[in-house]
Amino acid sequence: MRLYYFTTARFGLEAIRDSRLKIARINELNDPFEFLGLKLTRNNRKLLREWKNSLSEKYGLVCMSQDWHHPLLWAHYADKHQGLCLGFDVAENGKFSKVEYHEERPTLSEFGCNTFDDFNESHMRKLLFRKFSAWNYETEYRTFSKLEEKDPINGLYFLPFNEDMKLVEVIVGERSTLTRSKLACVLGGSAETVKSIKARAGFQKFEVVENKDKSIWN
Repeated sequence: MRLYYFTTARFGLEAIRDSRLKIARINELNDPFEFLGLKLTRNNRKLLREWKNSLSEKYGLVCMSQDWHHPLLWAHYADKHQGLCLGFDVAENGKFSKVEYHEERPTLSEFGCNTFDDFNESHMRKLLFRKFSAWNYETEYRTFSKLEEKDPINGLYFLPFNEDMKLVEVIVGERSTLTRSKLACVLGGSAETVKSIKARAGFQKFEVVENKDKSIWN
């Protein structure tokens, strides 16, 4: 399965160079409804928020998209088309799971619970993969990772590339100034096996596509 990771040029090149992706902290995600999507009373909301904060201390996540053509993905997550999109082949039955999008926030009864005391870790895991339907353009897949080894220099956590998450493609944003030769230099020995392309706005549809005019990207 091919999944795509959007980022800035700087962090994308660092990810390629170091063969790893930054793990996002749960409490730093841009959607405040993440992990708090249940329709609850005031007291239960407090308990769920405490659960979220506790989870954020132990786990982070890496988010990818099933598609790289949507313009909003480039605008929101790739520095307004100045960044990069990294394509990975991930194991079909691996750690990445698909996010479900819903119009309404679920009630406890939808999880088979009568009270919040019945809401257990299994229900919480299900909630972790639910988002408001307005986000459905992301076609998101996500994986959770334990926060174990902190980088001693920047204090961040990373998920290393491996056979279950293998870099196979780099798409350079239309507005990026990154040259073909600079990208090849960062890819090093992988330059011959990792596909590198330049993106552009489509001529017929509202979508981002490959620019097949090789003279555009030197």
